[in-house]
Amino acid sequence: MAKVVLSVLLFVVVLAMASAAYADNQPAGREYQVKWDFPTGDKYYSAVQGKTYYVGDSLKFTYMQEMHNVVKVGSFEDFNQCTMTKPLSPEFADGATSMPLDKPGVHYFICSIPGHCSDGMKIKVLAINRPRKLM
Repeated sequence: MAKVVLSVLLFVVVLAMASAAYADNQPAGREYQVKWDFPTGDKYYSAVQGKTYYVGDSLKFTYMQEMHNVVKVGSFEDFNQCTMTKPLSPEFADGATSMPLDKPGVHYFICSIPGHCSDGMKIKVLAINRPRKLM
């Protein structure tokens, strides 16, 4: 009898742990809106903080076509110094740019118009792999 109770208890614990690990039910490929303009305070960082981004999600930057652009840069140094020594995308200036989060890791985005990035038009987000569902 003790073995049966222990087996049932172990099954319940494993099931509860599996349910907690896969409770996030956000759909794959979610698109997050980013209003791309000169920041007020910490506008861009606060807009992306507190969210879990998964590989396959994307950020859609909307901005004034004649005034701004968005480019994905490949290093923290480029992001921090507002340079483009390692760009991972062209300079998009269509006013509505969707940038995929195509691999796990930190993704860096800047406006490359002179002075804009240094005035705060830059964001970074972390994308992680989506947990696999148990079969």
